Amino acid sequence: PVEYIPNCVIPGAGGHPKTILFLTADAYGVLPPIAKLTKNQAMYHFTSGYTSKLAGTERGVTEPQATFSTCFAAPFLPLPASVYAKMLGERIDRHGSQVYLVNTGWSGGPYGVGARIKIAYTRAMVSAALTGKLNGVEYVPHPVFGVLVPRNVPEVPSEILDPRNTWSDASAYDEAALALARQFAANFSKFKGVPAEIASAGPVTG
Repeated sequence: PVEYIPNCVIPGAGGHPKTILFLTADAYGVLPPIAKLTKNQAMYHFTSGYTSKLAGTERGVTEPQATFSTCFAAPFLPLPASVYAKMLGERIDRHGSQVYLVNTGWSGGPYGVGARIKIAYTRAMVSAALTGKLNGVEYVPHPVFGVLVPRNVPEVPSEILDPRNTWSDASAYDEAALALARQFAANFSKFKGVPAEIASAGPVTG
């Protein structure tokens, strides 16, 4: 029992978060370093659980590999993904939480071409999200993923916020973004009975 742990706090439960962060490491370098999500987009990305396996995190992985882990925790979920996505949506509504997608992966190109997003920038973006500094900034919808990309974030160069601007070849970026969008769509097709408003919150594929 928790009561046997020295200096424990009873009941040891915090409040409901006003800010929720989804972390992903995009090896393709096409997702923005931070983006605001609508409730439906949050449920879509939570269900998808997109990230990349990175070298050193799993045996046999020597370079980043795109992967989808349902609700970011597939091996530990006994119920259908829709159950957990619905719970998330209900709590976002109930507590007025804002969800952000934070990409700690690559910028300026895919793995092998681009570079990892600097930790200092990620820290600044997370801090801005948690302290409400992103509440009043202007956002622009991403043309493929539909997520809301801020035009500026304190202590972060504005030119890195739109990932397309960081690539030397814009058409190559567009192709890579559509390729990842199609991976999202293919993965999401396995989820049956998902409400249309959630399924349509994903990226466009053509």
